[in-house]
Amino acid sequence: MLGFSKAEILIFILTMILVLLIFDSSFGTEFKAADNFFFPDTAIIHDDLVITGGNIKLDGIIEGDLISACRSLVQSGLILGSLNAGAQDLDILGEVKGSVRGFAQNINVNGKLGRNLIVFGYCLDVKPDAEIEKDITVFCGKMTLHGKLGGSLKGSVGELVISGVVNGDVSIKAEKITLMPTTRIEGDFKYKSKKEAKIESGAQISGETVWTELKVEKEKKPRSIFTGKSLIAEMLFLLALMVTGIVLTLIFKKNLYQAKQAVGDPFLKSLGLGFVFMVCIPIAMIILLITVIGIPIAIIAFFAYAILVYIAKIPVATFVGEKIIKVLGKQGEPSLIWSMLLGLVVLTLLLNIPYLEWPIYFVVLFTGFGAILSSQRRPAS
Repeated sequence: MLGFSKAEILIFILTMILVLLIFDSSFGTEFKAADNFFFPDTAIIHDDLVITGGNIKLDGIIEGDLISACRSLVQSGLILGSLNAGAQDLDILGEVKGSVRGFAQNINVNGKLGRNLIVFGYCLDVKPDAEIEKDITVFCGKMTLHGKLGGSLKGSVGELVISGVVNGDVSIKAEKITLMPTTRIEGDFKYKSKKEAKIESGAQISGETVWTELKVEKEKKPRSIFTGKSLIAEMLFLLALMVTGIVLTLIFKKNLYQAKQAVGDPFLKSLGLGFVFMVCIPIAMIILLITVIGIPIAIIAFFAYAILVYIAKIPVATFVGEKIIKVLGKQGEPSLIWSMLLGLVVLTLLLNIPYLEWPIYFVVLFTGFGAILSSQRRPAS
């Protein structure tokens, strides 16, 4: 549909998370959360920065790495490390000495990158003034490359337009490719597509041009929500989660109430915190493993982390179920257990919608994870 399969999507997401785990972390890392955050050009952060929020604008200097989860991020300053961001809109206008790893709907690059650009999103626009020293790895619906790329371009896209300079190879899978007259590719141009690329007069390719034709496959029907063995597996998993939710509600009623409140107070805060902590907690475990004496703590932390991932649906389901019950006209405060059970059924149906299951899954996972952690710092109502 967008030039890549669901398997490629999953592989890239998992790869991105693993890559994020190896950034240069330290105990001096600064954590910030705000609905709107402005980092002026006179400000300097001497460590890594982890930030979540709505709209974030960074004009200052960050001497370490930046990890961000927000609605929009505009980076106009200087980052001496790498930038790792999940956002709806991501604009890289300044300089990043390391790599940029972006998971966003729209990504615009018009600055200078010292290393690689790794992108998963809908639209990537590398503008004329952009300079990327090494490689671009991309999985998106549409990509335009007008700037200068020092390394190679690889990945899978729906539509690709190149009018800039690629000093390495281009190895891409796409539905539609256009090389504009100003295009210059110093290496090989190897592509997989259903039809030949449109190479306009004036475009220069120094290496070999190889087209691998993709056969037109019959469109597969989206899998049904209710089919045989998958239905049985879904029912068993749902039943197990329901039992777990009931037990946790009876034992930790106050904690579940707090987590349910945190889901919608505000929603983006829980989503952002969940994304950040799901990355940072494994980093802490890796640091403990390296210290050797911290191995027992790391093992305990691993099991705690796995449990949090498993139960992350429960506060989100309770929040969703409560909203549905109130819409149906229920007076007073709905029961936590009934809200949770209804919400789990609704989430199970949503998580089986063809093509939308993975986006919904990660939103639910990050939000529930963030709500559980943030709720521990709020007083019960």
